[in-house]
Formats: sequence, C-alpha cells, structure tokens
Amino acid sequence: MKKETLLVSILFSIAVISFVAPLRAEALTLTPVRYEISGDPGTTITEDVTLINETKTTQTYYASFANFEAQGDTGSPTFVDPKDDLGTWISTTQASVVLRAGEQKVIPFTITIPRDAEPGGHFAALFWGTSPGKIPGEVSVGAKTGVLILLSVNGDVKESAGLVDFKLHNGQWAYRSLPVGFQYRFSNQGGDRVKPTGSVVIRSLLGWKVASVNANQYDGNVLPNTTRKFTPEWSKQYSVSEKDQQNENKKAYSFFGSVKEEWHNFALGIFQARVEASFGNAQQLVKSDRVFFIVFPVELIVVCLIIAIPLFFILRYAIRRYNRYIINKARRLVDAQK
Repeated sequence: MKKETLLVSILFSIAVISFVAPLRAEALTLTPVRYEISGDPGTTITEDVTLINETKTTQTYYASFANFEAQGDTGSPTFVDPKDDLGTWISTTQASVVLRAGEQKVIPFTITIPRDAEPGGHFAALFWGTSPGKIPGEVSVGAKTGVLILLSVNGDVKESAGLVDFKLHNGQWAYRSLPVGFQYRFSNQGGDRVKPTGSVVIRSLLGWKVASVNANQYDGNVLPNTTRKFTPEWSKQYSVSEKDQQNENKKAYSFFGSVKEEWHNFALGIFQARVEASFGNAQQLVKSDRVFFIVFPVELIVVCLIIAIPLFFILRYAIRRYNRYIINKARRLVDAQK
C-alpha cells in the first residue's frame, strides 16, 4: 500500500489509519495532512495549513472541527462533535475562505491549551468544506476534507503498551514465492499515543539473518486505550493485497506464468520471523514469539531439475570422454618413449 491522495470527502480512512496519506475532497488539497505537536498546559500553539483549490471555479470553504477516536483494530476513525477537549481548543483566523480556481492560501490556526488540561494525548481534525456546519452533524450537506491534529500535553504521562500477538497473514505457512505477509497487534494502555518502531526480522532455520522489513511502514499511531493491527510484509515485486486480489480473480493456471512469478519473487527455505520493536520516550523494546514458514517454488524447481538433470549427464559424459582422452594420450607418450 502506497501513500496516495484521496478523492472522497470525509471518507479518508486510509489517511486516518496511517496518519500520513494526503487528504483531498472535491479537488481541495490541504497540506500538511498531519500535525504531531506538543505543548504545556496554559500555552498557545500556532500552526499554518495551506488550502489549494484545484477546481476550475471559485469556491468558498468553511472551517469546522471534530474530535476523533479509533474504532476496532484497524485504526479507523470515529468523529464526534467537539463539546470539549481538543476540538474546542482550536480556532482559525478565518471562519471561511474564498479561493479562485488554482489559488492557494495559507491559513493560520491556534490551539489554546487550558491550564487544567490533562497530560497526554488529545486528538482532533480540522475540516474545510463547501458548506458551513460541524462534523458529523452536516456531513451530507457538502464535501469536506481535513487534517489530523495529534496533540501531546506535557506532564506526567503513563506509558504502558506492548505486543498482543504475532501471526502469519491468514495463518498461511507454506508459500511458492514472495510476498509473505505478517500480522501483529499492538495494545496501548497509556495516556498518550505511541508509534511502534522496529522491524520484522526474518532468519533461516539455522538463525542466519535473511531479511528485515519495517514493522510500521506507514508510521501508524496507536491511540490510548486501543489495540491496533499492523500488517508488515516481506515482498519484492508486488504486495500481499495484490496477491490476494490475484487469488480472488482466479486467473487460469499457467505453468510458465508461475515459473516467471517465482523467479521474480524468489525465496527458498524454511524461515523464522519475529517482531522486534520499541515504543515511547524511553524506547522500550518488545519482542514477539517466533513464527515459522516455508517458501518452496515448485514450478521453478521443476524447471531447474528439467535443465539440471540432462546437463548433469552431459557433463558427466564429457568429463569421462576427456579423462579417457588424457589417459590415452599419456599411454601414447609412454609407448613413444620405450
């Protein structure tokens, strides 16, 4: 999965799940798409957001705010009216802005942190839409797009997180080629978001390091009191999702197509993998149990055997003929010297 610009209004789930993908709706682009900031209680933080009207007409955009929280283990957001917390601490210098076709403007916004704000994580979204109104009450009235604001209020914040489990994608343990997908869940019971960093380390059965893949490729955050699923993968030519899509399409089997696929996504052997990640200010290290899997490219090996077996006999025959030639030549030299 790559970073991409979304063309749907508030349904920018990929952006919120990964906290990194650009957000767009009705050709309105906001940049940056995410703010990860911190501040002390009683202080005011000022930031800027750039609005770009990529339509061919003049548009008026209106600001609105929402708090959000993650639901499920995918990190999908739930937006709620900001009756308190961060959504009510944000204000913009302009409640609306008019942009001509292709025009862009930088709009400042401020976050005023109350003196009695609870230390830890506070999360909200700043929306700009083609109609006035708050999220989610008038979502259907006009197109809206937004940026995520992840605020950490400084103070004594509890850090408590760790791995829940580590598995192979869909429980599959036998493969004919890469990609190999993994899945782990990370639980955060602390007071602020955490962002696991580290790798899925892949080793041979004997312990030799074969590969290392990013355990959090898209910089996903785990919000307080939630558990989030991450899906790293060991891949070369294409991703696990693309492979799953191929399987769903159920294309006609092709022996030589399989050979080509196994060649470009080659791996062979029995492997072990584990997550080695860290989190928090203290970079606490966590490791998962090992999982084992095998990659055996059947069609490619058949082709190699078809080529190798005749070649072996040809080489053996050639070596024997050469040896006989050398022996006969040596005998002739000996006979000539008598």
